[in-house]
Amino acid sequence: MKEIEEINYCPITNDKEYHTYFDLGNFPLVNNLSNTREESINCQRFPLKVNFYTKSNLSALSHSVSSDLLFSNYLFKSEVNIPYLEHCNRLYHYITGLVKLGENDLIVDIGGNDGTLLSAFKSVSNLNLEFLNIDPSKNLAQISIAKGIPVLNEFFSLETSKLVSKKAKVITSTNVFQHLKDTNSFAEGVYNLLADKGLWVLEFPYWIHDLETNQFDQIYHEHVYYYSILPLKLMMEKHGFKIIRVEKQKIHGGTLRLVMAKANSFYEPDLSINDFIQSEKLYDLEYYKRWGAQVYAHLDKCKKIILDLKADNKKIVAFGAAAKGCIFLNAINITDKEIDYIIDDTDLKQGKYMPGTGLKIVSRKDIDFNEIDYILILAHNFSEYIIESFKDTYKGKFITFLPEIVIS
Repeated sequence: MKEIEEINYCPITNDKEYHTYFDLGNFPLVNNLSNTREESINCQRFPLKVNFYTKSNLSALSHSVSSDLLFSNYLFKSEVNIPYLEHCNRLYHYITGLVKLGENDLIVDIGGNDGTLLSAFKSVSNLNLEFLNIDPSKNLAQISIAKGIPVLNEFFSLETSKLVSKKAKVITSTNVFQHLKDTNSFAEGVYNLLADKGLWVLEFPYWIHDLETNQFDQIYHEHVYYYSILPLKLMMEKHGFKIIRVEKQKIHGGTLRLVMAKANSFYEPDLSINDFIQSEKLYDLEYYKRWGAQVYAHLDKCKKIILDLKADNKKIVAFGAAAKGCIFLNAINITDKEIDYIIDDTDLKQGKYMPGTGLKIVSRKDIDFNEIDYILILAHNFSEYIIESFKDTYKGKFITFLPEIVIS
């Protein structure tokens, strides 16, 4: 398999007409953390550019990186994200309000990471349900199994779906669909695996919301496509699904939840779909071009703030060695010359280095907070939770740069 391949057509319409509206140049793979500072500075980089397909309204990267390179040894663990745990509990009750679950029904989570979502479902359900996590990350599979959640350790596709002997009453895929290059095989696999009266619950970063809030840091190599309802409606109808409900969620800084059923099922769509479609017609190519220029100007302001603080001999550290943080720091070319280190609560990341920056990732347990003047919150989508978590240990100032510049 090639390490990188060009994307030059729309997977929904096969159209080859596109327009580039955002180009970050060559960037590291955000979750492939480095073992040394030197490895971090000299890490491999790949093109990171976004194109817009006018016929489908789909935004897509210009190149895709091999899935094996991106996901086989994944260092993000869902279980460390407390707001996500609460989100999973609410999701189970939401689902059971839409579909009647019975004893021994199967729930499948595609891209289920360390089994956190299904483990939450299992803890709040009073039914004897069956669960299956389908995820390619070998290191996370053992964590899922330890929680009592079986794992099919594969990338999901039509062929993978045939390995599961039982049809699923519910299929969830949260924050995974945007990672896929072969969306057609994925959708075909869901259709094959889903029971005729079952539901598919899909959650993903809503690109329109990200545009409106300047969240360019959702753009990285793992996110191949950037979705709104217009292109997804075309895609799902192509594969025999109908969207029956659309809802905004606050998790991950602005997520959209789609509930889908097979087109010939008894489920009826509500009015939410049309409301989204009408609002999205305002976002044309000219809007995308203006957005790109606006983000470049915003980044110049952010970099100046950091450089001015450094010139004033202020000690700055960062919090959150997340993908979006890696994108942000590389976009403004900030390294360990300006920031001392990055704090992160994920044990798998601690001791490693953020790609492209030379910044070491450390545990908050090993820090003297009295020496710090500013904490730059890179995981800005959880800024309120992060600030609250420091209330007893840190008395300095916080900086968030997205969706707007806030120093508090």
